[in-house]
Amino acid sequence: MTVTGTPTIAALVPADDENADLVLHAFIAAVQRRGQRVRGLVQEMCSTEHGCSVSLIDLENGQRYGISQNLGRHSTSCTVDPQGLAEASVVLRRIADEGADLAVFNRFSGMEAGGEGFANEMLEIMSRDIPTLVIVREKWLPAWREFTGGLACELRPDVAALDAWFATIASER
Repeated sequence: MTVTGTPTIAALVPADDENADLVLHAFIAAVQRRGQRVRGLVQEMCSTEHGCSVSLIDLENGQRYGISQNLGRHSTSCTVDPQGLAEASVVLRRIADEGADLAVFNRFSGMEAGGEGFANEMLEIMSRDIPTLVIVREKWLPAWREFTGGLACELRPDVAALDAWFATIASER
């Protein structure tokens, strides 16, 4: 990683009642309008008769990857579909191989904290000094801090704060 005053890894940390996805989408759109290459996966949730369906969307081409399983209305088990995650991981491996001005991960949560999910892909991209942004809920911050070795900054969901972070990184490179 490049040694600069500003970490190239950032966690977007929302309070429980904040919708970080809306802020993230607005920030990504602004960066893309400036002609910078933003690659990665963002999350989309849709209500269904059995609860909620979750998909990941490839920022480069709009391809959707379903990552939730329908386990029934009364299930309390984790609905994340490991096969869907495996299929979506190709997007992240392409970023590691081809680069980006900014890599975006939909979430760092329980799977990544346990070394699963997109943990390997995240580490690979970060090790290649590609600026990285990921949503991390407060509950997962201790695991995130350990995962990144304290080399990440933490930002509240605010487009201006994200713009300032990203502009600083660009100016230091």
